[in-house]
Formats: sequence, C-alpha cells, structure tokens
Amino acid sequence: MPDWLIFLAVILLLGTGWIIGRYQTLFSFSQSSTPPRSSQLFKGLNYLINEQPDQAIHYFVNMLEEDSESIDLQMVLAKLFRKQGEIDRAIIIHQRLLARPNLSDTSTLRIHIELAQNFYSAGLYDRAEQLLLETVAKKPDVRAIQLLFSVWSDQQEWLKIINQASSLKTLSEISRMQVVAACCEMAELNDEDAFTYLDKAERYKPNSLLLNYRYSEAYLGEGAGRKALKSLRKLISLDQSMIPIALPLVKRCFESALWGINYRTLLEDWFRVQPSMSLVKELLILIIQEEGEDSGKLFLIEYLKTHPSIPGLVQLVNLHVNSGHTQESSVLCLVRELCDQMVDQEKKFQCQKCGYQTLKMYWQCPGCRSWESVKPVYGLNSE
Repeated sequence: MPDWLIFLAVILLLGTGWIIGRYQTLFSFSQSSTPPRSSQLFKGLNYLINEQPDQAIHYFVNMLEEDSESIDLQMVLAKLFRKQGEIDRAIIIHQRLLARPNLSDTSTLRIHIELAQNFYSAGLYDRAEQLLLETVAKKPDVRAIQLLFSVWSDQQEWLKIINQASSLKTLSEISRMQVVAACCEMAELNDEDAFTYLDKAERYKPNSLLLNYRYSEAYLGEGAGRKALKSLRKLISLDQSMIPIALPLVKRCFESALWGINYRTLLEDWFRVQPSMSLVKELLILIIQEEGEDSGKLFLIEYLKTHPSIPGLVQLVNLHVNSGHTQESSVLCLVRELCDQMVDQEKKFQCQKCGYQTLKMYWQCPGCRSWESVKPVYGLNSE
C-alpha cells in the first residue's frame, strides 16, 4: 500500500485524537455512548494496513454518512476510490467539495490538485492540464507543477515543460529532473541544437546521470571522443554502479581516436573500485589479446573465486569450448545453454526505491516514477 495513504490516515488519527483530548476536559463519555471517532478511524486504518481497501472504503463511507462535513475524511475516501480504479466516484467527491462555500485557500488548492490527479489517472489530459495551469497561475505549488510536467511528459510535450520552467522562480528536485529529461529528449530530436538543450538542462541539474550520459552521446555524434569520455567519467564518479551502462560508450570513445589514455588501465582502475561482469568481459578480451588465453583463464578464475556468478561461469565455459577440447565440448555446451537460460530469465535492472525489476534500463522507474533510481543488479545471475 502506498506510504502516502498510511501517512494521511495517521495524520487524521493524530488530529482527531488531539481534538478529543481537548474536549475530554469538558465532557465525559458514558459507557453506552458511541465509540470515540479516534477508535473508528483506527479501525479504518487497520483495514488499510492489512491491504483491505474494499473494507476500508465501505467503513469510511459509513463514517461519512455520520459526518458529511469532514473534508479530510472525504479526501481519504476519494483517494481510495482512485486507487481502486473508481475514478468517476473520486471526481464526484472532489467536485462536491469544491462546490462548498467558504472553503479556505489551502483546502481549495488541495482539492484542485487531487481533482487534477483524477483527470490525469483517467487519461483526461486536457482537463488535467487546464486545471493545473489555472492552479499554478494562482500559486506555483510544488505538487501542481510536478503533476503538470507529468501530464506534458506523457504527451511528449517537451517544449511546454521547458518553457513553463523558465517562467518559474523555484522548482523542486523532481521538477528539475523533469526539465532535464525534457531537454534531453529535445536534444535527441534536434541534432543541430542538441548542445543548446543540454546546456539548458545543466542549469537545472548539472549532476544528473541522465544528462551526463546524453552529453557523451552528443559528443560521440560529433566525433569528440575526449569530451565524451569526460562526461562518462563524471557519470561514473557520481554513481559507480552505472559502469555497465557507460561501458559501451566508453569503448566507442577509444575506437574514435588514438590518444594518451590507456583503455585497459582505465578499465582496471574502475574494476578495483566496482567489479562487474561487464568489466570482466571487456578486460578478458584485452588480456587474451595481450597476454594469451591462459592469462585470461587465470584472471577469470580469480575473479569467480571472490565474485561467483552464472555469467562468469558461462565465460569460463566459453573459453574451454573454444580451446578445442572436443571430448568435453558437448557437455560444456549443455552447461552453457542451461546457464544462458537462467541468466536470460533474470531481470538486469532494479529500482533502488520501490524494488521494480526490469530487463532494460529506465531513467525513470515505471513503478514508482522516481528519477535515476533504476540501477544494474549485482548478484549471482547478473553483474
């Protein structure tokens, strides 16, 4: 269950408990009276904690019949409806709340954002965009800006994000990353203006992993291997776990020009800091080329002693099969095939925030929508 739902329910409970505590000094509850509202809310919260949203909805609806004036309770109920896919019912609740007279500015803002979230979840992008633009024009609320940028991002309206950001004085970290992503998308779409957009993105978040990766791609497109490598080294200095992602581009940097930096030395420096199968495979090729197959086998065996992995075993089997031992080849080929099947079934990347696993790299997690939280998996069946 989402953390925000539990957090909201807990806030309601604490607030209700405080109110009851204040009034207990003036009034006493008889043994036959209705249970205090705090105990009722605790029961509703218990349904949420136990992941029983249907029972929670039913319980809160009954409470709402007794107290139809509670804005907070109706907001919780609307969120539950949206989570269950009953967006129409959530929209009705928020629209009824907005029709109330004498709503505070804070309550109006909350309801507007939740209503826009309903439209966004339902795919009604035009209605969500219109409502959020009106909201941001009155008050540039962090949540409203993030949601507005999400609406435009889903529709690939990159220029709208960039232009809106330039008119705002402050942006949250999430919104800054949304602007960076929009600039990177525009850079990919417009080769001639790529660096114009990337430079603009750098003003919002210079230490973005995505930005430095895109810089390296753009530099390689112009044949500027040194500058590309500089961006990739910065990327790796920011997050060493991203070496497997950067490595194919690093290799291209050295293929584009012959220069003073030694490719193998660079890889060995990274290997000492963050060993991975991607580095092992590349180093293995270089060692065999420079020192022979026996040295390559020795390097791989020493690595597997401290970092056992199925991909590493596959590499070792390949070396033995290629060495021409015909009597063993059929058995080793079967072992390799079985290992390959096991590796292919494993997810290669995982979000560090929500645990979402995937076979491909995403700069924004498809599960929790966090930016730059998806990283290569290091383990027995992967890196």
